[in-house]
Amino acid sequence: MANKGLGARRIGALVLGLCMPFVLGGCVWQAAQFWVAGEQVELRETDTDERPAARDAPQLLVVAIDGIDRHLLYDMLRAGELPEMARLLADDGSNRFANAWFEDSIVSVLPSSTAVSWATTVTGTNPAEHGVAGNEYFIRRTGEYAAPVPVTIADATQVFNIYTEGYANDLLEAPTIYEQLRETDPGVRIWVGMHQFYSGADRLILTDRTAMLDAFQSLFAEHVASQLTGQQSLSLFEELDAEVIENMDDLIEDEPAADVITIYLPGLDHYAHINDADPDVSRRDYLKKGLEPMMADLREALADAGELDERYIVITSDHGHTGVLHDDKHSLSTDGSGEPPNVLEAAGFTLRPYALEVDDDVFFDAVIAYQGALAYVYVADRTTCATRTTPCDWTQPARAEDIETAAEAFFQNNEDGLLVPEMRDTLDMILVRTAASDGDADQVFEVYTGHGQTQPIEDYLAAHPHPSYVDMPQRLRHLTIGPHGDRAGDLILVGHNGDRDDPAQRYYFAPLYHSWHGSPSARDSDLPLIVARRGHARDKTQGIVSATLQGRNDQRLIADVLLRLRRGTPGSEAAAASQ
Repeated sequence: MANKGLGARRIGALVLGLCMPFVLGGCVWQAAQFWVAGEQVELRETDTDERPAARDAPQLLVVAIDGIDRHLLYDMLRAGELPEMARLLADDGSNRFANAWFEDSIVSVLPSSTAVSWATTVTGTNPAEHGVAGNEYFIRRTGEYAAPVPVTIADATQVFNIYTEGYANDLLEAPTIYEQLRETDPGVRIWVGMHQFYSGADRLILTDRTAMLDAFQSLFAEHVASQLTGQQSLSLFEELDAEVIENMDDLIEDEPAADVITIYLPGLDHYAHINDADPDVSRRDYLKKGLEPMMADLREALADAGELDERYIVITSDHGHTGVLHDDKHSLSTDGSGEPPNVLEAAGFTLRPYALEVDDDVFFDAVIAYQGALAYVYVADRTTCATRTTPCDWTQPARAEDIETAAEAFFQNNEDGLLVPEMRDTLDMILVRTAASDGDADQVFEVYTGHGQTQPIEDYLAAHPHPSYVDMPQRLRHLTIGPHGDRAGDLILVGHNGDRDDPAQRYYFAPLYHSWHGSPSARDSDLPLIVARRGHARDKTQGIVSATLQGRNDQRLIADVLLRLRRGTPGSEAAAASQ
């Protein structure tokens, strides 16, 4: 263990050295936080009198792996490439997984990206209800630019605040599964390891390096990653995950394990973003070299403490990955010329500065927020700021005329490139708002087809098949129809990404990376959901999961599965037996 810590310090020192040229961007602040974060935070005092008797309800371990699709994960498990993860799932070495159910239907929300996806899993509600519309987004009602996973903004102080002030928790407009559990089981003990959303938990288990990396994801990838060797970068990300596992293991050894444990592991996702190999290659490498030893340590800690046999093990994720080219042509960013903001500027719009907060007297009539394969564009009702000398009234919805002006600029430029040549043929679709999110419309976005014309997305996809896209109309409804559906903007730009097989023809809304996600494609959207329990036959577990899903594939139902497993909902055993 000492050698591992020394390796982390050496790589940490390298990162700090590489950061020093970017002092004005906040890297000194970042460096300080790199070392001072504690190992755990006590979130609430636990009344031992409230705690249910031992084994009153099944216990849960949720392993939340960021950035892995089910096809790659399932194939590796079934091929015997991940023996330690298989042992955690109660496999006997045969790779037949007699005690584990591999669900093959779950599809992520849209966009298939980190913040919106995990918020959905943790609340059991869709984005238009829980309010976290993406990695970053604009809230018209308050004027807040929310960025739990910043893409266009380099200053990411608020990401560290996720773990010190509950920044991401405060963005949720719906209760977490932990809060829901407490409604019927006030004494349930809940530990959460490094997840962004933890309202209702007793303890937050930390790893300082993960907080550092999450806080400066875009800066780190662009300025540091290119100077690390492949082994150095893998070791760095491995340490980020290993620390939270180690801290959780120590806690399990010191006291009775919590009834519900969630462990969030972001290292694989970060490694795929910055590694120059195909994301299937880089993620396979990380699973085998990085996560496998951690799965062994976690299983041994639980087994030694007698906390494994009566515990459901659940493995899930938030999105997959799609390989992209690491160059200015394919990266649709915000810096310089030839970028999406330049199209809006050519159409007469003024963009909100790329900062979390701007002064109240700053004029802007358009806002942009990036989601990888998608981008949100928000436009003001420009009659509220016609003189362009006073701020627009963003509490008012956008007018159809202003939406059309922006949409037509993107549409025509995508066709002929006259406004911004570099942006020609980068967009697959331009979706425009046609109705309010909180009304009775069946769909509030349609595909813009030029000259003020729109087409329902179902009709458009029927006429222009996208075989790689999964349930796009329904997922668009989940994003945009509901009390907070306006947070997805007035235009949604869908880049050519998940619809194309050749990486040289894919584009992404972000700084330079080697892999991204966010598209409606199966590659980005097909999520794993594995449920296992020692001594429970696969069919029994399958019955519980199937009785919960009832033929549906929405990501939000993962929360219902977790609640049902923990609560042992009456009828679930009978439902399992009848399958």
